[in-house]
Amino acid sequence: MDITSRVMALNAIRLQAWEQGKNLLDHAAGREMTAEERQEWDRINTHITELDAERDSLIAVEKRESENAKLREAQAHIFGDAGVQKRKDAEQDYFRQWLSAPRGSEMRSAAFEVDLQRVAKERALVRQGASGEEIRALAWDATSGSLVVPTSMARSLYEVLEANIAGFSMGCTILNTSTGENLQLPKLTTHAVATQVSGQGTTIAGTDPIFGRVDLNVSRYGEIVNVSNDLLSDAAFDIASWLGGDMGRALGRVIDADLIVGTGSGEPTGITLLAGAGTNAPVKTGGSLIAPTVEKFIDTQYSIADAYRPNAVWLMKDSTAGTVRKLRDGAGGTVGAFLWQPSLTQGVITGTPDRFLGSPVYADTNCAAQGSNAIVATYGDPSTYVIRQVGNPTIERDDSVRFATDEASFRAKWRVGGNHRDVGAFNNLVQNV
Repeated sequence: MDITSRVMALNAIRLQAWEQGKNLLDHAAGREMTAEERQEWDRINTHITELDAERDSLIAVEKRESENAKLREAQAHIFGDAGVQKRKDAEQDYFRQWLSAPRGSEMRSAAFEVDLQRVAKERALVRQGASGEEIRALAWDATSGSLVVPTSMARSLYEVLEANIAGFSMGCTILNTSTGENLQLPKLTTHAVATQVSGQGTTIAGTDPIFGRVDLNVSRYGEIVNVSNDLLSDAAFDIASWLGGDMGRALGRVIDADLIVGTGSGEPTGITLLAGAGTNAPVKTGGSLIAPTVEKFIDTQYSIADAYRPNAVWLMKDSTAGTVRKLRDGAGGTVGAFLWQPSLTQGVITGTPDRFLGSPVYADTNCAAQGSNAIVATYGDPSTYVIRQVGNPTIERDDSVRFATDEASFRAKWRVGGNHRDVGAFNNLVQNV
């Protein structure tokens, strides 16, 4: 069975588990669950979570293998199999030359830049079904007349960052800048309002839109990895891909946390921080999350401007999603049709996530867990949140600190920022009694 078939099978099993949960909830409709029913519901939720974890790991592999296969096919068509292998070997040789360059030499003194920008363009072309000629236009550097295919390290790093940063998959706006100075973007604070023209010769009036500014500063992120020199000298070990993946996971986790819940002071302004600021007062559950707050979720949806609702998504913690699965459309969410819509194609290329009240649901481990005054769900248009990246991540090497243990230290650095262009495009649901 191939990966896509396995993912589809897992989604089918997941749907069966969800139907079992629905039957259990139907049996307990209108009353509190018994201890046995609660235990069974928790077991079903845990099973769904386990299926999600297996599916997501397979999805990462399938997406990487599928896209890399398309790239290999396009490059082989353009350059031939031997040419592609030769250039891949050349990339590995260049990185190993940098690793083995004498300390203090010009090559060793320079930081190794990991070209994520080119990988992002490469992936975008593949996902849009680009032709071999379009991929060739990206791969070929017209200014130098030489091939500049992204290295295996860049691809590994990008794939891991994309998997660990929710903003990349949700559809946030990505802004790349070459320098890291303070950047101010315009934001609309008040929309223009036209006036009715009562008849011919009437003066046309109306109000002008009012614009403000939003600061899009960046923060510096770093990670240090220590590697045995024996491993670095092993020609059979793909050190570039390994370093890219390891550093990507470390950077991705901390960057994602700041993009979700960052305070804006020395770090990005998180998506959930300013949601509900300005004209949108956060919606409060007025009790526990589940009983009865269906109306509050609907209130949250309609608390943002209608222009943003067509593209809006839910953002919440996995455990919260497990609770929300129980909500129905009648009697305060305890009877009637279930509002959660499982997806059979979640994770499959061109597939869709689960939906709640008609909008896609994205889960992130950095969202708050259910609790008093916690932001249990955020709703809004992710394209109005801007993630700023400054250049590419760079890697530096030092042999002095770990000299006694014969290890080399690698330091990865990257500057990233994030902020809302329109806080009115998001709102929060807060669990508050």
